[in-house]
Amino acid sequence: MKENIHIKRALDLLNKSKLKNTKQRLRLIEILFKNGNSHFTAEQVFREAKKGNKISLATVYNCLNQFVRNNIINVVKLSSEKFFFDTNMNSHYHFFCTKTGELKDIPYSDVVISKLPDIPNKKKIKSVDIVINISD
Repeated sequence: MKENIHIKRALDLLNKSKLKNTKQRLRLIEILFKNGNSHFTAEQVFREAKKGNKISLATVYNCLNQFVRNNIINVVKLSSEKFFFDTNMNSHYHFFCTKTGELKDIPYSDVVISKLPDIPNKKKIKSVDIVINISD
């Protein structure tokens, strides 16, 4: 079987973090990165992870949040109740289809921001997240 460079990169990041290589974390890395850059809800990851394995939804959430804190994946928050985990760690934006619930990448170079508001005193921009909501 051909080596998956996306899984290898994620495993390298996991090994450089303070996280241990547990069976659950390794399984989640495999699920998240097997198809390259992808977006998942925790519930989608859980459904895949529990096939043939004993794992709880709480463990999946804990691992995904640990991956975010250790810069292995990103989180895309659409609202306080809806968010996705994103394996693409490069700068980019998103389309969100409100009908299908699908999140798709927009290359960073495809969006031009010509003006931002003044930043409050003693603050600096950490990031600019853009989600363009679309429908059929």
